[in-house]
Amino acid sequence: MSKSTAMSALTYQKDSLTGGITNPNEVFCSVPGRLSLLSSTSKYKVTVAEVQRRLSPPECLNASLLGGVLRRAKSKNGGRSLRERLDKIGLNLPAGRRKAANVTLLTSLVEGEAVHLARDFGYVCETEFPAKAAAEYLTRQHIDRSEISSRKNMLLAAKQIFKEFTDMLTQDRSPLGNTRPGPILEPGIQGCLTHFSLITHGFGSPAICAAMTSLQNYLNEAVKALDKMYMTTSGGQSHQDSSNKAVDKDEKHRK
Repeated sequence: MSKSTAMSALTYQKDSLTGGITNPNEVFCSVPGRLSLLSSTSKYKVTVAEVQRRLSPPECLNASLLGGVLRRAKSKNGGRSLRERLDKIGLNLPAGRRKAANVTLLTSLVEGEAVHLARDFGYVCETEFPAKAAAEYLTRQHIDRSEISSRKNMLLAAKQIFKEFTDMLTQDRSPLGNTRPGPILEPGIQGCLTHFSLITHGFGSPAICAAMTSLQNYLNEAVKALDKMYMTTSGGQSHQDSSNKAVDKDEKHRK
């Protein structure tokens, strides 16, 4: 998506969010989660502002898809009933509208459940990803002592680059739920991140940050493994040098 497209989409969002809607933070409905176990089904509140986002670019959902997202039972006049209810709160959903974006599994999630999924994914990445085992396995492929220094430099450079990338994502201030925080990043990049957030309903950036956390943990463990390898090889070399010197000294005494 071009910078101008991202900016126009962001501007459209800002204008249409306030135009005609008296209370964007009002709860439009509560939706049962799609990913919960039957024994612990969660319900997520959907605000008027979230419904407005689903009707606006980049998704532009039609009545059929929006009804499915909101878990409304199918009926003969279901689409008309939904349009009438939306009209009462200042949202216009034309009949016969075509969706603008490709439907994915994320399309079926409301923002509350998408954020919940991202949070759980982050927890699993932090606690269960085998960063140390992966680091030790890959480090064993580079056991040549002459490679240790250059490989460590590459790992440290990668850590810095990924940190810069993650820091940018943590500054994403896309609208979500009933919040619309003030921007920190430049409008161009924030517009692109907002587009990504609207397509993933808040799952995207936090999920990538979670993956970056796993990657940073791997890099940290890889640096530790290299340091340990360096100490081992250096210690072994020092011990060998000492032994050789002792042997030479004994030989001199014998002479």
